[in-house]
Amino acid sequence: MNILLAFNARRMHGVKPNSSQEQFDRQSKLYAESQIHLKGPSLPVLVEYAMPQHTDLVLDIATGTGSTALVVAPHVDRVVGIDIAEQMLAQARTLAADANLSNIEFQTGSAEQIPFSDHRFDLVTSRHAPHHFLNVAAFLAEVRRVLKPGGRFVMVDQISPNPEVQRWTNTWERTRDPSHFYQRTVEEWMDLAENAGLSWVRHTQVPYRMEFAWWVRQAGVSAEGIEALKAHARNASQEEKNAALLEFEDGEVTAFTDQMLVVRMEP
Repeated sequence: MNILLAFNARRMHGVKPNSSQEQFDRQSKLYAESQIHLKGPSLPVLVEYAMPQHTDLVLDIATGTGSTALVVAPHVDRVVGIDIAEQMLAQARTLAADANLSNIEFQTGSAEQIPFSDHRFDLVTSRHAPHHFLNVAAFLAEVRRVLKPGGRFVMVDQISPNPEVQRWTNTWERTRDPSHFYQRTVEEWMDLAENAGLSWVRHTQVPYRMEFAWWVRQAGVSAEGIEALKAHARNASQEEKNAALLEFEDGEVTAFTDQMLVVRMEP
């Protein structure tokens, strides 16, 4: 998908091109406090897959408030985190200072135009972010470009379990957060990796049970948006309810489960 097509696709869904930056700047403090981001179950799997070394120079893409960078930093030489949302980066710097981690730096940067030279990093990570990216093909090409030969790329992102429920899932996510762009299946990610010249080494899925009340509060969803989400859950087909593991109480959705893909790729 080229930039123009991606822009038009987001515009068709009522999503402004800069809405990721606006959304996460607005909610940055909540993300800095979110235990799902700071200590979520995908983090230890990411570290296992990354096999961090004390000599590694690491790039964390769409670092947000730095939750992944903070966990990786004690194991490596240096971590650079990039993000387009400056308020998220400000929270990340505070968290790094509070943790007395001096080998992390954070700077503004796009996943689709990484501001570093070729073959610079031993390890690249990106967690809970690629479903927001307009041009995932460009993102993966940039990852391959900045990785050293023999480097590792570990990505975590939520996935749709199959194409049949994908439309429902993307509407669900976009209604909650208009900066959500597209949630892929594992097979789609495999095809994208192959097209980018990245070898798919290993992967697994990690379930995240989400309390509905927390999930909507985290994104700052309006009362109207919450009602739309409740209706979307009630109106889901049985296949869609089973795929999302939707939980109800007195006819109202109370929780659901996201499946997070953890994958290691290499150039």
